[in-house]
Amino acid sequence: MKRLLITLTLLHFWATVGCTAGQPSGVLRAESLGRESVVLIGRFVTAFYAQNKSAETSFFLSDVPLEQLLTGRVDQGLVVHLDLLWIPEAGATPMDSSATNATIRYIVIAPGEVGIYGGAGFAVPHGEPGQNPLSVSLRDASLTLLESTDGFVDLLSPARLTGDFTAVLDSRRARQIHYAVSQLVTDALGRSRLVRSRQHRAWGDPTGQPSPLWCETLAWGLRDF
Repeated sequence: MKRLLITLTLLHFWATVGCTAGQPSGVLRAESLGRESVVLIGRFVTAFYAQNKSAETSFFLSDVPLEQLLTGRVDQGLVVHLDLLWIPEAGATPMDSSATNATIRYIVIAPGEVGIYGGAGFAVPHGEPGQNPLSVSLRDASLTLLESTDGFVDLLSPARLTGDFTAVLDSRRARQIHYAVSQLVTDALGRSRLVRSRQHRAWGDPTGQPSPLWCETLAWGLRDF
């Protein structure tokens, strides 16, 4: 009975998520490739990016306002972390469906549950990193569930993620999203994996302390240490 209620709640969530107030910073469409077609539209009101010393560009998007994320009180929402690993060059980069230059972590927050999806795809920036703001188009990225709370019902895997967004260059706010969602994920899963992330250090964290689950989950995949 409990699982049925969770399933019904999630079905309502899939249908309504993304309808947030305010001007969106972009739209990403996650479409299930399974037997039952499920579509989750993310309409983002928060979008910031940062450049790190390893020449990667990290984007953080959320359909929850930054102020609410920082309180830690989020009943439902989406957070996307996209790492742009290299910039495609016109005439020199293969533009077929197998080309990938971005890694993605896609966090679904539902009432009492969290699902963490991962994948990769091809991202085309409309300008150079460092430009403010910077628009990006994402083509045919893959998504599959990596980890979740016990009651989370996966309606997507496997899935395709496509869309466009515009992000503001702001390393401080990108870090704020990073840490806020790190705590949300850690609290939901009931455990913390403390690792030293290259990205965490590259962004110049003044404490030098390892971030909780977020760096491991979003930047370098889910591994046990």
